[in-house]
Amino acid sequence: MLIEFRTYQIKDDQIENWIHWFENKSIPLMKQLNMHIVDYQFDGTDFIWIRLFQDAEEQKKQYQAFFESKEWVHELKDEAYGMIDSIKVRLFQLDNVEGSMNVESISGKFLEEFIPPGRKV
Repeated sequence: MLIEFRTYQIKDDQIENWIHWFENKSIPLMKQLNMHIVDYQFDGTDFIWIRLFQDAEEQKKQYQAFFESKEWVHELKDEAYGMIDSIKVRLFQLDNVEGSMNVESISGKFLEEFIPPGRKV
């Protein structure tokens, strides 16, 4: 299982616009593509959110579906990048999660970020 920790530094004058955009445009598209969003919140101008993927293959397929969608290409991409100053993504691969979730048996490691084609920040 992959846990994706995403931190976007949002431009100071775009915080209210960002949350409205994220909740009303980005989340619906991600849900339509079966992406699992765990949670999101602001910490100052940092917007932090978490997604889960079964594995790297699922992440790749969902990224491809999202970043090649007509909604992203023709509308959402420019809107998003107009509000974001920077993006940092950390991936964590969670191992040993089959069966019951015994905290002591879970292990994992951080992975390199997958940078989608065309990312501007």
